[in-house]
Amino acid sequence: MKQFLLYQFPAIALATLIFILSSIPDIPMPRLEFKLQDKVIHFMVYAVLGVLVGRAFYFQEKFPQLKIKYVLYAMIASVLYGLSDEVHQYFVPGRTADVFDFLADALGVVFGVILLRYWIVSQRVSSTVR
Repeated sequence: MKQFLLYQFPAIALATLIFILSSIPDIPMPRLEFKLQDKVIHFMVYAVLGVLVGRAFYFQEKFPQLKIKYVLYAMIASVLYGLSDEVHQYFVPGRTADVFDFLADALGVVFGVILLRYWIVSQRVSSTVR
């Protein structure tokens, strides 16, 4: 249970939060005074989701294929979640589905998963050097 709470629950919690926020019609966003702020927010949120989903897959023992190919599966799962979020927003009054939001989500996922991969590899290298 501790393993689940530490590694899988954060990914589920963020995905749930994204769904809840996407269900709110016309959610007010803080204005940061630059043109693509919405895309930057999508990128950052989905980068975190990519890291958390990658961690969830890597730090589990039940499904060996998920652990071995965590980069691929984290990217697929997170990008598909981003796509489903945009489709979901299409049906929420006051919200729209935006292909550029989806692209920002997908790029964020790729960045987050690559960042996680770099961290995992660097941890392995530093532990073998000691």
